[in-house]
Amino acid sequence: MEHADVVVVGGRLAGCALAAPLARAGRKVIVIDKMTFPSDQLSTHLLMPAGVSELSKLGALPRILALNPTKVHHVRASAEHAVCDERLRPAGDGTDFGLCVPRVDQDMCVVEAAREQGVDLRERCTFKSLTWRAGRVTGIVYTDSDGTEHEVAATLTVGADGRRSNVAAAVGAWAPYRLSQNGRGLVFRYADDPSPDSFGGDTFFALREGDSFGFTFPSSPAGKILILFMGHRDEASEARKDPEGYWARKLAEHPRLSERLEGLDPSTYTKMRSTGETPAFFRASSGPGWALAGDAAHFKDPVTGQGMRDAMWMGRTLAEQVLPALDDPTAVDLATRRWEADRDRHCLPAYHFANMDTAVEVQTPIVCELIRDGGRTMEPDLGDLFGRARTLQEIAPLPRLAKNAVVAFVRGDRSRLENLRSTPRELRTQLEIRRERYADRFRESRLVWGSDHPGASWPEPPVVRARVRTPSAATSAAPHLTAVPAPTETIPQGVPA
Repeated sequence: MEHADVVVVGGRLAGCALAAPLARAGRKVIVIDKMTFPSDQLSTHLLMPAGVSELSKLGALPRILALNPTKVHHVRASAEHAVCDERLRPAGDGTDFGLCVPRVDQDMCVVEAAREQGVDLRERCTFKSLTWRAGRVTGIVYTDSDGTEHEVAATLTVGADGRRSNVAAAVGAWAPYRLSQNGRGLVFRYADDPSPDSFGGDTFFALREGDSFGFTFPSSPAGKILILFMGHRDEASEARKDPEGYWARKLAEHPRLSERLEGLDPSTYTKMRSTGETPAFFRASSGPGWALAGDAAHFKDPVTGQGMRDAMWMGRTLAEQVLPALDDPTAVDLATRRWEADRDRHCLPAYHFANMDTAVEVQTPIVCELIRDGGRTMEPDLGDLFGRARTLQEIAPLPRLAKNAVVAFVRGDRSRLENLRSTPRELRTQLEIRRERYADRFRESRLVWGSDHPGASWPEPPVVRARVRTPSAATSAAPHLTAVPAPTETIPQGVPA
């Protein structure tokens, strides 16, 4: 049996962001991943300044910049006749640019940076089970590429193994306590940027036409561009059946995006990627001897929710919470509980923002007016939503929303009746979100009207067995391990201890 302070299942963004600072502090950290690197990952690849800042904290940014990605400093948002151009707000460490780097390259840089800082990251290793003693997780059992079984004992075991987390299943946290249907899917591909030296070559575009979103992100290496559409989730199937027909239809639906792409050489298009199954959720993410981080713990729309940034943030802040406590298992369990509560407070505003954007409907007049209002100057404003610099409630307090509602009614871009119908719904949702944040309940499962979307399905959990060490095993040279079903945790309510 090997011993480590922390063992992590999953060696991508969340796992490496957790492991690197612990290893820098002199702790022994073992990370296993079933894949080899480099390997691709279905993802949107976009990082705003706060996400780039997390790469810097992880120690991976120099490697990322060596790939020669385009540094982006502006964002454009539009809906109907409203357009907003603004600069990106710098992150707290001064990082003032965003990046769009394919995951196959980004993850490789992250893995190399983690190893350089002392992380023992093992590829082609498959998680098999957790080990338990007295109701507490004490480590993992895994098999290597040759099929040989290994056991690692650790003070803390972390599942950073994605939405279909085997660790979550093993600790009884597979089913989310909060689940929201995403009405949208996403379809994207890369190409050569036809105008890399224009304003568009330094700008993230988020352009809405009717109930459809179109995005362009200058990418890596410089001169490439990522083009992404978010329509109804059923469009992912359409795109797989008729890729070029679907693409032509979406370009026709988005004339402003097509204008940005004028002159693009179709022969430079890459293969199309798509998904229509991205429900948002929160899982119980801490317990005796274990924690979940990244997509294993919490997920929301991958474009507007900035999931890559949040995965690294979760890993880093979890490391910061548990580092002072690693010599005391009880203190570790209290630290992971506190971290989960802080994680929810931090991620809830973006969860609600992403939920509202994933309703497949035409943008409301009040939001169109908010975009128009934000476009009066180039100063950072609405882009703070994507950059996680401010919440929607901070950007649009109730007085600003009320003012925008009055202006939208007077302007009359749509019928007065439509304005009168949509504005109370919008304001009610904002009030419900504010009330939830004020209540600050731990593992809140009550849905917010107008944000959470019921009806999402959830798959059955994978079969994962637990290994329980018997009391006599403490003194036995060859401990007896018994395979039993993994326990199911009762989800408590109220403020964590």
